[in-house]
Amino acid sequence: MVVGIVSYGHTKFGVLKQDTPDLIKEAMDGCLKNVEKGISPKEIDCVIVSCVDNAFSEQHQTGTLAWEYLGNPDAYGFKVESACVSGSMAIYLGKNMIERGEAKNVLVVGFEKMNKFGTDRVTEFLTHGSSPEERKYGITQPGAYALLIRLYAQKYDVTEDDWADISIKNHKNAFRNPWAHFHKDITKEGVMNSRMIADPIRLFHCSTISDGAASVLLSADPKKYTDTPVFIKGMGVAHDYLLAIEREDPTFLLCSKRAADQAYKEAGRSPKDVDIVEVHDAFTPVEPMCYEALGLAKKGEGAKLVREGVVMFDG
Repeated sequence: MVVGIVSYGHTKFGVLKQDTPDLIKEAMDGCLKNVEKGISPKEIDCVIVSCVDNAFSEQHQTGTLAWEYLGNPDAYGFKVESACVSGSMAIYLGKNMIERGEAKNVLVVGFEKMNKFGTDRVTEFLTHGSSPEERKYGITQPGAYALLIRLYAQKYDVTEDDWADISIKNHKNAFRNPWAHFHKDITKEGVMNSRMIADPIRLFHCSTISDGAASVLLSADPKKYTDTPVFIKGMGVAHDYLLAIEREDPTFLLCSKRAADQAYKEAGRSPKDVDIVEVHDAFTPVEPMCYEALGLAKKGEGAKLVREGVVMFDG
């Protein structure tokens, strides 16, 4: 069995007036409405809700709330929190439930409502995902990443020019996404002169504090609901130590490599078969490290893909 994505729902991302319940409902309603051949709530067995950290939200029990919005008393719902991979983890769980025969259709929702608080409070909340040692000494996420990035840059001769080009690329890509938080052209000079957050991380290297929600519908029988499903050929999950200095190589994302290797193996594919890659991390300078972990570049050579234009939209 190959699980398929048969529909999606999406809100805009930005500083939004909607609260958490509104965002969840909008994403769910949009997903159900977008099912090409239609679906009844009674056909959905489970709804999984995900977010980075529910401390940002005024609404807890979001799994039960989503179950109420679904309108199927025979279904069930729950919430997943796994930092930046919360949405992917929710999809992974839904996929596995379907593959084990525990559900036929699973609705997955991801939401964030971060703008109710100022930057200092948000920074405090985000340290909940750091190691106990970092929290004890007051090391913020930008601070922890800055240490890692400095190690990587010194080891492999990566420069601010490389990071600026990545930021420019990502902002250009956002123009192709109508839901993106920012639709703004930036220049290399603008990136390199932006405010220092935690040396060498600058403001335009940072992901923004944003509100929004998205959803997908997973199915064991995708062709029943659409003629053009997106099949999930492979996924992987792996971990590494929270504290970077405890890792085998702090400048290499070993857990990302392990997860990617699992996904490649399940799909029967290799990095050479991949045409489109969407990578995530909270800070631009980590992106070349993602390329290396995914097998798209050798260790220390991720920035070459930027310099040679390989990772650009028309590369």
